[in-house]
Amino acid sequence: MLAAVVLAQCFVVNDPSPGWKQVALPAAAPHLAGPEDFQQFRTSEPVRVTHELPQLLLSSNRERPGVHLFEFALPADGTTLRLRFAKPLDSAKVDATLEGPRGRMALLEERRVTGAVLELPLSLPDANRAWVRIHTHLRGAPTLEAATLERTVHPLQSNEFPGQLKLENALYVLSRGGPFSVCERPGQSMKVTVQALRGPVVSVSMAPAR
Repeated sequence: MLAAVVLAQCFVVNDPSPGWKQVALPAAAPHLAGPEDFQQFRTSEPVRVTHELPQLLLSSNRERPGVHLFEFALPADGTTLRLRFAKPLDSAKVDATLEGPRGRMALLEERRVTGAVLELPLSLPDANRAWVRIHTHLRGAPTLEAATLERTVHPLQSNEFPGQLKLENALYVLSRGGPFSVCERPGQSMKVTVQALRGPVVSVSMAPAR
């Protein structure tokens, strides 16, 4: 009996093209979700949005001999800026500063960092800029491989979500192409990247899973 109930709450989307698939949520299955590794969101619920290096990094330059400076733009309501470098920083001294309408705040002052990952809590309210200064000296210039910042956003209230991704009471799943299943999964976390929100959207129908 339980297997029959679960099966009745799963559907198949057969559209073969890649891109965003818009699925109207049935009243009997308001928490449909695609496979967990897909980018997706339901417009009626908050979603975790990730900003990546192209959206965050404003500049990267050699400030003076032995010192490299990175400047970042920070979207509102972020909690942590996470940086990953190509190689460990090998105990280089690192300074980090936040700036916002209320002024500036130093996060790190000549803190020695050994690893390749640097996590900066955005503890200044309304911070919109961050500067990270790395004292490289004889270590060579650092190569920033990735930068990420996560926020929780309501799709219907955000300017980052285009109008074509704002149908009320809908599920949007970013498909790689080919069929995939959606099932009633009220507890599954939802996530998207800012870059992915620019993709094409296709309204699709569902067939019950067999």
